[in-house]
This record gives sequence, C-alpha cells and structure tokens, in this order.
Amino acid sequence: MKKFFMAIIMSVLAIAAQAEKIDSSQFVAFYNYTIQTQDEEGRDVADSLRLALMVGTRATECTTLLSYNRDGRASREMMNAFIMHLPVVITDMDKSEVVSHDNIYPYRYEVHESMAKVDWALDDDTLTVCGLLCHGAKGKLYGKQWRVWYCEDIPASAGPWKLRGLPGLIVKAEDIDGIHCFELYETKNEVRSINRYSSPDYQKLSRKKMVSFKNKVLGNLRYAKEPTYYVTNHPDDFGEMNVNGVIYYSANHMLIPQKAHVYQPLELE
Repeated sequence: MKKFFMAIIMSVLAIAAQAEKIDSSQFVAFYNYTIQTQDEEGRDVADSLRLALMVGTRATECTTLLSYNRDGRASREMMNAFIMHLPVVITDMDKSEVVSHDNIYPYRYEVHESMAKVDWALDDDTLTVCGLLCHGAKGKLYGKQWRVWYCEDIPASAGPWKLRGLPGLIVKAEDIDGIHCFELYETKNEVRSINRYSSPDYQKLSRKKMVSFKNKVLGNLRYAKEPTYYVTNHPDDFGEMNVNGVIYYSANHMLIPQKAHVYQPLELE
C-alpha cells in the first residue's frame, strides 16, 4: 500500500518536473496556510498546509512544502494537500501573467490570467511576525476582502498564493471572514529554479471558468459527504487505501477522500 501511495505522489511530481526555467529564487519564504471549515457532519475543523514561496527578481512560484521538498510520505499534511485545493501559482513579472495548476479529478488544469492589480489601502497598524516589524494594508482580490501585513525590510513585492503588490513581502494575510490565513514562519536564502510548467495532461481554462467550475463542483453541498458525487465512474472502479485511518480512493494518479471538508473558495468571482 505504501509503495502504491508513493507511486501516485511521484507521478504527480514527475508531471510537475516537466518545466521551463524562467528565474531563480533569491530567497524562499515559508508559510502556514490554514482554512477554518466544517467536516461532513458540520463540525468545525481547521485544515492546515505549509507552503513555499520562491521569490526571484522576475518571477515567483508558490507551492506546497511537500512538493518543494519532493517529499511523498503519507502524512496528514499530504492528505490536506488533496482536500484544500490550493493550486500551484507561478507569477511571471516579465509577462505580467499568473499561471496556476490545479488538480480536480479526473483532470489537471492550467489557468493563465493577467497579473491582478490590487488597490491596497495602507494604514498605520503594525504587527510583529517572526521578529519582523510589519505594516498593515487592506484590499480586495477576486471578491474577497483581505487584511494583510507586509515587511518593508524584505523589499519584494510578493506574497503567498496570488497576493502581492505591496512595498515589501506579505508576511501575513487573512480574509475578513476569518476563513483563510497565510502566515510566514521562516525565510531562507535558497536558490531554486522557478519554472513554467507545460504538459499535454493539463486542460486549459480561463480563470473565470476555472473559478466557476470549482465553486460549482466543490461548493456543492454533497461534496463534503460524497466527494465523488460528480464522477461518472463508480467508486467501485477505483482503488482504495487507508492512510492514517482515512480511506481514500485512488484513480488516474490522484487521491479522492471518501469524506472531505466543506470547500472554502479563495476566489468568489
């Protein structure tokens, strides 16, 4: 079972490895990403995932720490990577373009969009994160209001996910509903390749079509209790595995939990 699970993870990583280098990181920022949500019975739960943001002069890449380390161990965090639905996000400043890669069974998706401009309102609030003095700002991105803190001592107009555009690295970001939170826990001076991915396996969609699709499929009330409700194949056709006491289906080199959590979108429009 463990070998089969590793084969799935390494297959996903192999697809990601088919890439064109567009920049190298000057440093890497590591974040804790948490989502406040509910399980299939409506009980409050918090999902968590660690992220790595590679920051270069011409591009950034935000991915899971597990992918960054190429770590395919069967951990709870790996399970969260399959149920939190955070895409890999590459921001190409030279082309003013953001490219995202997402997995929703049975397909992998590639989304291209223009780099969004957030009209940040700076304020006088300060916060200390990881010993760094940070300043506050508020802004709206894709239908969600965000409260963020940025550090001018790290002069990179970058941040986790698609958040960016301030005079310093975004070290903490929360939506005003208190659902999503990104918070820096470490930075390292590591040189890593920042890549644009290309694979015939990816289905290309516009950002708006991808958001509409995710919110329709994953936002359905049936999803948490029956994550395969939209799949035409019957789950009996899938493989099955028990990972840390959680039963997962496996098909097409992807994992699908038998039970999930309520989907909490990052983008409403």
